[in-house]
Amino acid sequence: MLKSKQIIYLILIFATFSDILLLFYAALHPVSSTFRFGVYSFDIILCVVLWIEFIYSYLKSDNKKQYLIENSLSILGMLPINFVFLRALRLLKLIQLIKLFVLARDSEKNLSNFLKHTYLDKIILVAIIFIFILTVSVRILEPNITDINTAFWYIIVSITNTGYGDIVPSSLSGRIVGIIAMIGGILVFASFTAVISSLYISKIGQDNHDDLNTKIENLTSEIERLNEKIDELKKE
Repeated sequence: MLKSKQIIYLILIFATFSDILLLFYAALHPVSSTFRFGVYSFDIILCVVLWIEFIYSYLKSDNKKQYLIENSLSILGMLPINFVFLRALRLLKLIQLIKLFVLARDSEKNLSNFLKHTYLDKIILVAIIFIFILTVSVRILEPNITDINTAFWYIIVSITNTGYGDIVPSSLSGRIVGIIAMIGGILVFASFTAVISSLYISKIGQDNHDDLNTKIENLTSEIERLNEKIDELKKE
């Protein structure tokens, strides 16, 4: 059974994820002014709600200074400003909401151990910064790319190694940025694969450890029972 706090965070996670999809769709595809206005209106309303949640969590935190430091980038992600990097930072806010959802269900120790062993939040942060730097670089260096949305689309296509071919760099610097994006994309996805693999391996290891402990406890109980039988026979 989900707690009320979990339900609230689950709703915020769904709303934030939907908002990210709608914003990037409106940025990368030709849409009507009515649809765009609806998306931006929803984004502003969501930002207000996220700020309310942020202020509430800040007031409830034990170390307010540390809370601000840890969530400084997610603050930028809550600003309703039409800029690709700030929109991408909304992903960090989504990760924070997922953390809060997990904390509402499990202990903070379990979550801390999870992040300590996987570095998932740091991997996503590095990926976002990497995409931002490459997007700005290719926008400046490549003459065939004249706006930030096209630059962002080109970098995403390059990082995922999709290769649609709709945007082709003509300059050497633009091609170098594309190569860096391709290699970086391989490393990023390899990191995510390593995280998933480590989760499975740790889960299997934990299951084996628990099974071994159960067998040891059973053997210990059996030995104690046999010792009691031996003591009874000696007394007889």
